[in-house]
Amino acid sequence: MKAIAQKPLATAFLLGLPLLAACGSMKSVDPSQYGSMNCTELNVALGELAKGVTSTAISRGNISNARIPFWLPGGQKAVSVLKDRRTAEIERLQAQEAAIEASRKQRCRGEL
Repeated sequence: MKAIAQKPLATAFLLGLPLLAACGSMKSVDPSQYGSMNCTELNVALGELAKGVTSTAISRGNISNARIPFWLPGGQKAVSVLKDRRTAEIERLQAQEAAIEASRKQRCRGEL
């Protein structure tokens, strides 16, 4: 009975895989876009990025904890690819955070 219950989960995983793979966008970090922001806007942007890092890390953890049946061809490879994409997204968000922090240190010395 348990094996039957896992088949819909595996099917849903495979059908949702292209949707999950399309969610990761690899934009480069442009520090000049933070040059026109004031301290409050920089703080808000930093908070939003922190939320993004947290939700992406939670997503990566959920993917890591997914129980993929051993008989599913390519299941472990798909999990590995999704984890790598989430890791790349986290690294991109952290690079944006570093750019904002650098801009904030230059502009908001007395306001932190």
